[in-house]
Amino acid sequence: MSQLMRCIYCGLLQDEPTGVKECSRCGGELAYEKQVPGSQPGSYLFAQMELDQVKAPAGRNIDRYLLVTLRTPARVPPEQAAPTHSGRPPLNFTAVLDVSGSMQGEKLQQAKEAVRLALHHLHEGDVLSLVTFSDEVRCALEPTEIDDRSRNVIESILKEITSTGMTALDGGLEVGIEKALVKTRQNNLVLLLSDGQANVGETDLEKIGQRGKNARRGGLTISTLGVGSDYNEALMAEIAIQGGGRYYHIQAAPQISAYLTGELGEAANLAARNTLLLINLPAGGVLVPLSAAYPAEMVGAQASIRVGDIPCEVELEIPLRLTLFSQPTGTRLSLDGQVTYQSPAGNQLSSPLNRVTVRFVSEKEFTLREGVVLPTAERVVKHLHAAHVLSTSRAMARSPQAGAQQAVVGLDTLRAYTEIVGTKEAQASLTALQDDLRVMASAPAQAKARVHAAFQVHRSTKDFNKSGKSD
Repeated sequence: MSQLMRCIYCGLLQDEPTGVKECSRCGGELAYEKQVPGSQPGSYLFAQMELDQVKAPAGRNIDRYLLVTLRTPARVPPEQAAPTHSGRPPLNFTAVLDVSGSMQGEKLQQAKEAVRLALHHLHEGDVLSLVTFSDEVRCALEPTEIDDRSRNVIESILKEITSTGMTALDGGLEVGIEKALVKTRQNNLVLLLSDGQANVGETDLEKIGQRGKNARRGGLTISTLGVGSDYNEALMAEIAIQGGGRYYHIQAAPQISAYLTGELGEAANLAARNTLLLINLPAGGVLVPLSAAYPAEMVGAQASIRVGDIPCEVELEIPLRLTLFSQPTGTRLSLDGQVTYQSPAGNQLSSPLNRVTVRFVSEKEFTLREGVVLPTAERVVKHLHAAHVLSTSRAMARSPQAGAQQAVVGLDTLRAYTEIVGTKEAQASLTALQDDLRVMASAPAQAKARVHAAFQVHRSTKDFNKSGKSD
């Protein structure tokens, strides 16, 4: 029986090859995998680190990209499930609903129906709060533990909600976060739904996003649902990124229930909580995530990257830019680490993060594409594309000029990288980014789908559209 082997350069896990013991992707050295990720006692999270280019020119500071893949099972092992009847921990859910005039009619009815359906997905002991906002912010339902009596009361409250006025989005988010902190549980979700622009109270994207960031530090997850073609997609994405949650674009009102209950299911069925990447770097090495959704800090020679909570049945790819100082010819610099997380049962677990290695070769012998690992590099292209769409959307929310400047930076960065990759697929992604940026600058209604698609790459969000049509 063949054994698994790991390339100590690019990080690929593969069956033991017959004959030559060289990596099938980069030609690097293989080593037997001492322990398959996820096979250590109690651990069930698959973790793998891959490097996009395993060679570098001596005498130069260089940038490389890492992809860390985290994969959760459809269900956690029984011994790691929460000690409850359902096998999941209690949930604290706060719905923050836009009830401004633009929500009048089917959108408001569908939003209310979505909360009603969510109510019947909640278990006894879960907590539900409901905050509405238009010109003013109102807590329609204070944090309430779910039981048969409270279900009837909540359904009555939903029937009384009507729409009017403008959109105090920041005020709604502020009160929603405040109420979510009253009766916290192991899993805590604040879900903001809006179809319009924030036009009452604070409207600055960075300041509103900071609320999400602070809430995440307090143990909450903030997710957003943007409905229709008139809301600010950059703002909704920013809140979700800073809040450690997910952003969804919903074209039509009938889809609201599927996405609201779908996101509630993601928050209820977490496989890994407080997930943390710990990567050991060579002296002088620096790691920078491509997204603010993964805050990082350097502690000595170790990078600590906060991933947060990961639902069941998710494959999450986290792109990181690695900077290394110049080295003499023949130097080999390696990285490894571990992933730590908490199971629904509350146990602290860890999975090993394999080694990858950069080898410095003579500058005279080095070529642009020396040591490129194409399958990994092409996935990096996809993540760079998504990151530039999100960063440009964010800049456009400040001003058209800032958006145009960020678009140029993004195109230049991706163009330089596609030259290194050198494939038709990479070139196609550059062309696609150009098209995305053109649409974002000229067709605001269509931009939402482009930003949502980028966010799906960035955070591995699921499609809950039951109609089977793409958003």
